[in-house]
Amino acid sequence: MKLIMVKGGAQLLISLVSVTFLTLGSSPAQALDLLKSYRLALQQDAGYQASRADTAASRELVPQARAQLLPNLSASLSRGKNQTNSETPGFLGARSFSSYEYLSSSNALTLRQPVYRKFTFALYQQAQSQVESAEATLDKSLQDMLVRLCGAYFEALMAQDQLDLILSAKEAYAGQLQATKRVFEAGQGTRTDIDDAQARYDMALAQELEASQNVGYTRRQLQVIINQPVDSLALLKPDRMQLIPPLPANPEEWIARGEDVNAELRAMRANIESATQEVEKARAGHMPTVDLLVQRSRSISENQVTINQFYLTSQVGLQVNIPIYAGGYYSSQIRQALANLEKYQQQYEARRREVDLQIRKEFQNVAEGVLKVRAQEQAERSSDQALFSNQKGYQAGTRTQIDILNAQQQRMNVRRDLAQARYLYVMARVRLQGLVGSLNEDEINLINSWLSEGGA
Repeated sequence: MKLIMVKGGAQLLISLVSVTFLTLGSSPAQALDLLKSYRLALQQDAGYQASRADTAASRELVPQARAQLLPNLSASLSRGKNQTNSETPGFLGARSFSSYEYLSSSNALTLRQPVYRKFTFALYQQAQSQVESAEATLDKSLQDMLVRLCGAYFEALMAQDQLDLILSAKEAYAGQLQATKRVFEAGQGTRTDIDDAQARYDMALAQELEASQNVGYTRRQLQVIINQPVDSLALLKPDRMQLIPPLPANPEEWIARGEDVNAELRAMRANIESATQEVEKARAGHMPTVDLLVQRSRSISENQVTINQFYLTSQVGLQVNIPIYAGGYYSSQIRQALANLEKYQQQYEARRREVDLQIRKEFQNVAEGVLKVRAQEQAERSSDQALFSNQKGYQAGTRTQIDILNAQQQRMNVRRDLAQARYLYVMARVRLQGLVGSLNEDEINLINSWLSEGGA
């Protein structure tokens, strides 16, 4: 690199900085892989960040409920100016009038300690259940975000693969079109061969436009999650893929595990416990409350007959409140809470059955995905051989140009189906791990090892 010396240190510094930025700007951008996308999504995905904030807010329910079980200390101060006018009948019927002003003040320090409040005890236990539900919901939000992230990432890769296949087919059709034209100009072949090759080439042009638009759209889907432009993605390397069937091989074991650790089911079980405590809170309306009360107060000139008199009072005692009749309000609350508890229990049972079905479905998709990928790999080898045989047959005069075009089309379809089978296997694995609460950074790192260092 050659530098031109100019007058002035500032100008030289500007020139050096400019050359440095040009050098940095010319370096190729590093491909975005799945692990980097995951780490970006943890910080940038708006849905997950909202769930984190909601969980942080829910965590405050426990200290708020605990505070109602702890001593409450309060102080009160008052000072006022009073004016009293009095009229007093005299002994002989004459009335005397007097008017006077005085200052009064009082202050008190009061300590109240709940001794027995069934409502408050149930509220504290309910707060713990609500926090447990919020934590499980946050776990579910993370699992959902990872499934969305993987879906967006591999959908973008599938769109890129589709575009690459179409570009490859277009190039093959273009070569075939030129070959058929040369053969026709040499007095061999037919016009039909040219028309068929031209039609396939034109179709590839139209498919290229649609596939290119789909590449842009799918990358923007990923960009929404990670909040960064997506220029290049690390590609899936088939030779690195681990086609592993589900282990354990029994779907019932996966279902049992899912029922135990599935984040959504854990949140719903915590909601049932919270609804149970709501019933206890409603029943507490019929129960007495007992508080320990400690107070020390001081007053000066409490009224017109104690002007300039000073009082210092200390008080210790129990305050008991016994509800007698509230018009059926608390009984209605109990019935309402029991109905809501039944609702949460039935919702949990319905969702548990759905999760069981989803786990069984994804288990089957993973198991069948292994077989489907291997079958498609064999189909790819067969389609390559079929194209080669048709090309040799054309040279021997036993095959036509249309046979070659059909073989090329078949090979493109097989490669498309193979790529789709691989991505479907990966996504079935991701969804299965998400349903049983095992979709974490370790699993993302494993799948990321199947990607190339370069990108497209």
